[in-house]
Amino acid sequence: MNEKVEVQIGARRLVVEMEGFTPIEINALAQRVSERLAEVQEQHKTVADTSKLALLTALSLAADLDRERTAAETLRRVVENRVDALAQPLRDALDSLEEPAR
Repeated sequence: MNEKVEVQIGARRLVVEMEGFTPIEINALAQRVSERLAEVQEQHKTVADTSKLALLTALSLAADLDRERTAAETLRRVVENRVDALAQPLRDALDSLEEPAR
């Protein structure tokens, strides 16, 4: 069962429950969103509509997530290629051991 946690994002307080997260983690996430909201507000001083600022903040965080996913996928491919390159000499050595002596 998820625990309800009261958080503050910007000037708004809300009660949330998030599956798989502890109250401490939820508060840390809310703090991160609040910080990003402040950054977005600073960048878009002419936007007074809080719903627009919330959407801009969500878009900014989504862009961060996309960059992180792309970086993780690139790293995964690099690691796979490196493992394959390191494994090939081992495969060759095993193959040479399996060949009958002539």
